[in-house]
Amino acid sequence: MRTLLLAGSIAISLLPAARAAEGVTVSARRALDVVTGRVMEEPLLRIEKGTIVEVRRRNPGEAVDHDLGDVTLLPGLIDCHTHLIGGEELTPDQSLRETSARAAIEGVANARKTIEAGFTTVRDLGARDFADVALRDAIAAGRVVGPRMLVAVKSLSGTGGHGDINDLPFDVKVHRYSAIADGPDEIWRAVRENVKYGADWIKVLATGGVMSAGTDPRQADYREDELRAVVEAAASKGRDVAAHAHGAEGIRRAARAGVRSIEHASMLDDAALAAVREAGTFLVPNPITNALMLERGAAGGFQPYQLEKARLVYGQKMESLRRAVQAGVAVAYGTDSGVQAHGLNGRQLAFYVEAGMTPLQALQSATVVAARLLRQEKRLGRLEPGFAGDVVAVRGDPLRDVRVVERPTFVMKDGVPVVDSRGR
Repeated sequence: MRTLLLAGSIAISLLPAARAAEGVTVSARRALDVVTGRVMEEPLLRIEKGTIVEVRRRNPGEAVDHDLGDVTLLPGLIDCHTHLIGGEELTPDQSLRETSARAAIEGVANARKTIEAGFTTVRDLGARDFADVALRDAIAAGRVVGPRMLVAVKSLSGTGGHGDINDLPFDVKVHRYSAIADGPDEIWRAVRENVKYGADWIKVLATGGVMSAGTDPRQADYREDELRAVVEAAASKGRDVAAHAHGAEGIRRAARAGVRSIEHASMLDDAALAAVREAGTFLVPNPITNALMLERGAAGGFQPYQLEKARLVYGQKMESLRRAVQAGVAVAYGTDSGVQAHGLNGRQLAFYVEAGMTPLQALQSATVVAARLLRQEKRLGRLEPGFAGDVVAVRGDPLRDVRVVERPTFVMKDGVPVVDSRGR
């Protein structure tokens, strides 16, 4: 086994690929059943070929491969809204100067930070020039350390929308892969092209956004028939749709069109909430993004128009999250990491609790609920036989203080230890 010391003195254990196929046992003081909230004392997990095959109480004196001591075991966490590709805190001009090769290399570092934070699965909702596909495949092949990824390639946007480059003049052209699509026919073509190049999910930008110049988060940018075309085209290829939508009208249109998840959901009114409930749509709010933007300000590379819109949506996003929790709609966990620094994913759990979730509900949003959203509920999000051998250890009791999850001491993915910072 090789041990690398990285920034922050975190010990990263990298095992040979063959080790993942062998049996391995893990034990600790306690394990949390995130479905029921029950705690098992002195658990023992046996993992074979990357899958949990046994969960039981450890016998006194029984030898195990990884005795983690006085910690709580959790299943690997899931972040349903990330952007791993590219550098952190870049101004729009710096982003344009970043090559695709550099963006991909930055993605390798960002993937490592993410799994160090205890997130063993992510849905990556938008990248450039197929670097997300390359990173996903490199991680799956064991060439790069990081979470398993489901990727969306390039987000579909209407002309002048959140995915268009509106801060450049007409005579300046940027030669990067684009998914600008207006009307059903162009939308079908863009969906087919994204799938051709490796998309697991389709993302559509139903409203303006915070980070884009010249767009209004409150404004709906796609008609309902256009959004329905996205859903139909994606379904024809066996894909689900995630819709970026801040404003109430965009949320209503996306829910009625049949998208599987709505990202941000910043301005839920009664009609939008009713549409979400009727359609059974998942919400993926990310208040941490705007909070950290405002905390960092211009020092974080954010432009005045971005900070102004962050102030506009932050309070409304927290209130919308409270409404969603009270209404009992399915809220899955997503941080929009990449807008803010990577590796802070666990900090948003406290925001969810502030909005009315119990600590257990917040943990469920990042495990069982997130797994349902990704249609991985039979494989991810639980410490049970038949599930992936993804294990996270935290000091303390996350049901008393969910913030302990922000600093995992041990992370295992598919039965292979990735992070071990015990004693540090």
